[in-house]
Amino acid sequence: MELYDIVTLDNDRDYSVIKMEEYQGETYCMLIEVDKEENPMEELLILRKVSLNDKEFEFEELSPEMLQEVAEVFKDQFLNEEE
Repeated sequence: MELYDIVTLDNDRDYSVIKMEEYQGETYCMLIEVDKEENPMEELLILRKVSLNDKEFEFEELSPEMLQEVAEVFKDQFLNEEE
């Protein structure tokens, strides 16, 4: 999986991977929902990427506490990129 890849989640909606970060030995992905023409929509998600094998993976939702912690990591990265 690479940045800007389109993935379909269990809710049958398509999302584009807009950011990936390593945190505490895990990979977290920021996804934004896209329409059929791959235009961004409003829903934004942060999920943990779980590798099943070399080619397959799945996403896991985060607990509210972990989501807040990981969201701070993404926020810090965005702020550092702007500088």
